[in-house]
Amino acid sequence: MNNTEWFSIRTLTLPATAVALLATFFVVWLVLRVQFPKKWSEVYGDAVFTFILVWKFSIIVTDFKAVIAQPFTLLYFNGGTIGVILGVMVASLQLWWKRKKLQFDATGVVACSWAIILTQSIYQWFVVLLNDNQIKSEVITLSVLSILTILILWKLTAINRALFLYTIGLIIVAFFQPHGLWQPAVWVSVILLILGITIYDCSKKISQST
Repeated sequence: MNNTEWFSIRTLTLPATAVALLATFFVVWLVLRVQFPKKWSEVYGDAVFTFILVWKFSIIVTDFKAVIAQPFTLLYFNGGTIGVILGVMVASLQLWWKRKKLQFDATGVVACSWAIILTQSIYQWFVVLLNDNQIKSEVITLSVLSILTILILWKLTAINRALFLYTIGLIIVAFFQPHGLWQPAVWVSVILLILGITIYDCSKKISQST
């Protein structure tokens, strides 16, 4: 989806996509806090914090010369698309590295799956609601992802299959959006699919060893 709106908070001006992302993080954290043990909302919060740090300061990688010339660039800009992908990759690696310490049991795997699916869906919903894009792409995005999310979370049994089905659904939706498959959401979804499968396999090994 294209960003068509901007929002001002005092001296800070944010694109609608950034507002949608921050709102999504809060809503998903709240859902996890209410639905699952406190531990998993804290794990999600840590992952979000890591993502934001990497995304914000990845401009050092994407535009090093500008940062050296104007250090205050760090306060007003971020790493853009590359920063988003780097942030998701680093946050995913952080969870993978801490997988043994976190001890992903059955509840943890379900909580992780909820987080992966809800973060993507709610973000897409907010982006549609906060921006003004083609009606066709907005309707398809809202309807397909809403139905898919409700069906998957309602009967979340086969974790791997559910995550794979959701990723395929999001890719199909992307075909009807302005940037098609060449948008961060698609690549982020693939990374999160790999993360979800890895955590699920890790939980199976833990359950087999106990």
